[in-house]
Amino acid sequence: MMQIVMGESTAQVRPEILHILQLHVEEISRVLVQFEPQSPFWTSLRESGLSLEVLGWKFRFSVEADKLVLTDVQAVPAPVT
Repeated sequence: MMQIVMGESTAQVRPEILHILQLHVEEISRVLVQFEPQSPFWTSLRESGLSLEVLGWKFRFSVEADKLVLTDVQAVPAPVT
């Protein structure tokens, strides 16, 4: 599994949302390590990063050789109805 690095940018996010995020990211990291390091998939992922939305929050990760680093956290505006 890859190392997952999350910093102070998550301070405003409720703990239960962070728990769900952690579960999702851990599952994703278990799958990512199955890809060959030279795969075009990895090149694309390193260039574009990884974004996840969890219960009204968007989390953006940069992807390095052996870790996912949280780089941005934003609340997602509620849809206008």
